[in-house]
Amino acid sequence: MVEPALTLEEKLEAQTFLENTNKLSVWIVLLGIIALMCSGLELEVLMSLDGMMRFMTVREIFWDVGVAFVPLLGVAAAWWLCLMLFMKVTRAFPWKARRRESIFWRFGLAAPLLYFLLELTNSTRLRVSPHWHPGLFGWLWILPTLILISTFLICMPELSALRRFCRIKLAPVAWVHIVLVVAVAIALVARRVHLFHDFVHPGRAVVASNLPDVYLITLDALRAQDMSVYGYERSTTPNLERFARQAYTFDFFFANSNFTTPATTSIETGKLPWTHRVFQLGGFLRGRAQQETLAALLRQRGYYTLSISSNPFASPVQHRTLDSYDAVTLSLPQNGTGLWLRSTDLVGLNTLHTLLYTMLKSLGALRSCLDALIWSDRYPSPPEPVFDRVRDIVSRRDISQPRFVWAHLMPPHDPYFPPLPYRGSFLNSSKLTRSRDFLGQRNDSAQRGVSVAELRARYDENIAYADHAIGDFLDWLDQTGRLDRSIVIISADHGESFEHNWLLHTGPYLYNGLIRIPLLIHLPGQERGSRIDQAAEQVDLLPTVLDLVGGQVPAWSEGISLKPLLEGEQVPKRLLVSMNLDPDSTFTSITRGTIAVIDDDFKYVAQLGTNQSALYRYKTDPQEEQNLVESDPAVVARMKAWLVEKLGEVNAQATPHP
Repeated sequence: MVEPALTLEEKLEAQTFLENTNKLSVWIVLLGIIALMCSGLELEVLMSLDGMMRFMTVREIFWDVGVAFVPLLGVAAAWWLCLMLFMKVTRAFPWKARRRESIFWRFGLAAPLLYFLLELTNSTRLRVSPHWHPGLFGWLWILPTLILISTFLICMPELSALRRFCRIKLAPVAWVHIVLVVAVAIALVARRVHLFHDFVHPGRAVVASNLPDVYLITLDALRAQDMSVYGYERSTTPNLERFARQAYTFDFFFANSNFTTPATTSIETGKLPWTHRVFQLGGFLRGRAQQETLAALLRQRGYYTLSISSNPFASPVQHRTLDSYDAVTLSLPQNGTGLWLRSTDLVGLNTLHTLLYTMLKSLGALRSCLDALIWSDRYPSPPEPVFDRVRDIVSRRDISQPRFVWAHLMPPHDPYFPPLPYRGSFLNSSKLTRSRDFLGQRNDSAQRGVSVAELRARYDENIAYADHAIGDFLDWLDQTGRLDRSIVIISADHGESFEHNWLLHTGPYLYNGLIRIPLLIHLPGQERGSRIDQAAEQVDLLPTVLDLVGGQVPAWSEGISLKPLLEGEQVPKRLLVSMNLDPDSTFTSITRGTIAVIDDDFKYVAQLGTNQSALYRYKTDPQEEQNLVESDPAVVARMKAWLVEKLGEVNAQATPHP
């Protein structure tokens, strides 16, 4: 039914409303929006506080929380501006002033109230049932329910009561947060905190050197079991098979942890996780440890040191080791998440992690959904830009030094979504063919309607994609004559699981799929390949590289040089370790988590704080299906005694809380 034309009195009333809106009402609505959204963030922080305090001090958390309010206020202001635009548009409609005012207030506060309810619901879920994860389909019914609740709460009160509540209750809360944000911004400027930017320093003048270039290429979540170079039935790594003909291939090489940050920190420092104390994804090195790195030692020997990573948690940015490098580049995802990371990565703070995984998670979920819809047909972190950047910097004429290059590639890390022609090469199916099919992927189950075998086939396709990119780069090294005068090392940060009812990586398990990774080493001029059966671990890479270039291995390194094995000799018998210490605190003794102790035949796995343990012959039982704890008690006793002794030494040196 068409509404009657407005009378003169109604037009004057409308004009009065617009004037009042411009003067006062719009600002009260803005303050209400800010108060609701900031209160939602505070709920999120309170629920995440215990987790953050495992690897951050109270002061560090305070700075990150203060920074988190900045983008949140930006979102609030953007929503408010949309409301103002909407009100201008409504002038074209013959609505009464009272109706426009009601829409302005109720619609304006509905969205921030929904955000607050989302955080309240998630906080309640974590408190009441921390092990229940609703998943993608669970949120598909939770979200409409919350929308109905927020709509009811906004529409139920009279407009005058809503205005009074915003003015008396919400406005003071908003002003407190605005003052806090201003104070934090001033303090950050005073501390000269700034966004990270890729940098390339000029080379240094050095005396002519015969030192070889060193290329360390690591892939994210690459398990040796799914590589054809290690006998896998699918042809996933034909280029690495070709490379292995002129390289040493280690058949049993183990990651020191089952996820990125502690494992790559062990590569960089030559220290085990219980020594470098990086236990969590958002962990980082502290104090003198930030200077005790492979890159720093090579730099002292005249090397130009370069890090390029497509996973920020495998980079010097997260590790806090930027001073060890002459050039650092982050090859971030080519989507909204990459833009977010680039805009929130503050040097000296931990916002790279906290603003992605700890705070503003509802905004992050929205961003992930938009990424999957807008960029639905491409892998978010392709390897080609990493190698393109390596070529650009290595080829610079103003760098006359020998080069150390650490290139970390994201594939085959999930989402297992390679481009054509790799997509479909091992699974001819319409399943898992779009980026959004991987939303909500979990450790405990595959996506609905997808089998583990199908998921693994897509993973294998992603390996083939990464292998092709590495093959192209190795061909470039060969064609430019660099391969013959370089040390080239290819490995991974950790593996990936498709067995034992556990998918992806991290978590309390240390099965072969999670920690047995590739290691191929090519030496200058090498023309023939060789296989090495003796087990080794990631902390061996630092002393090996230093030994190969004639450097001295520092006393703080916990690995050994593998050079004797490359020369056909043996190294002393020893015990290797891999661990997930995520439940522990960086600042206290190690009492929880999982640790694996490995020799050339057995792997003993202990879950600290429990009576659970396992023993496997990992070479003859690669799926680790036969637990030998009862049948080989002598081996268990020997390895357990060693672990108890080492933990005692480590805990005696635990870093006190700053």
